[in-house]
This record gives sequence, C-alpha cells and structure tokens, in this order.
Amino acid sequence: MADTIEKGTVEGAETAREDAEGVVSARDRFKKLSQDVQDRYQQVSEDVRRGAERASHEIRRGTERARERYGEVAESARERYTQVREKSGELSRDVTHYVRDNPGRSVLIAAGVGFLVGLLVRRGRSEDEI
Repeated sequence: MADTIEKGTVEGAETAREDAEGVVSARDRFKKLSQDVQDRYQQVSEDVRRGAERASHEIRRGTERARERYGEVAESARERYTQVREKSGELSRDVTHYVRDNPGRSVLIAAGVGFLVGLLVRRGRSEDEI
C-alpha cells in the first residue's frame, strides 16, 4: 500500500508538473497573443490617424480652392455689373440726346415701334385662339 501511495504521489507530482508546464505554456501563448493584439491595435490606430490627417488636409485644400474660385467669380461678376451699368448709362444718355436733338423723328420712331409691337401681340392672340 505504501507503494501505491508513493506511486500515486509520484504520479500526482508528475501530473502537477505537467499541469504547471501547461499553465506556463498557456500563459506564454496568451502573453504573445496579447502582445500581437496590442501591436495590431497600434498599427491600425496609426493608419487611422494618418488617414484622418490626409482627409483633413484634402478638405482644407478643397475649401481653399473653393474660396479662391468664389472670389474670382465674385470679382468677375462685380466687373461685369459695373460694365453693364456704365453701358446702360451711356445708352440712356445717347437716347436722351437723340430725342432732344430730333423730337419729330423720335415720336415717329416710337409710333412705329408701338405699331409693330401691337401687330406682334395681336398675331400672338390670333394664334392662341386657333
């Protein structure tokens, strides 16, 4: 019976040692896996940070280009408006001078234009009625 107890004790010690080695091995594998996960997390975090920085840079560049283009278009519109305003003022002055210098012709021209507009309007109504 002492043999059996001693044999059981030896087997128990061997089993405990094997279990301890298994625990150490599992702990080492877990540490390695944990380190791999942390490394991958760091890499993904860095990739995301770089991607966000690039996107932010592109957005800033696009915004700046849009501002520049808006400024160019606005300036062009102001210039065109000024030109049209000046031309219409010149045309108005020219018509005023012509009417003052040629009142009879002006009345005849106005009557002729009115007659033509009347014909066009009447023709448009006749075609609508058909």
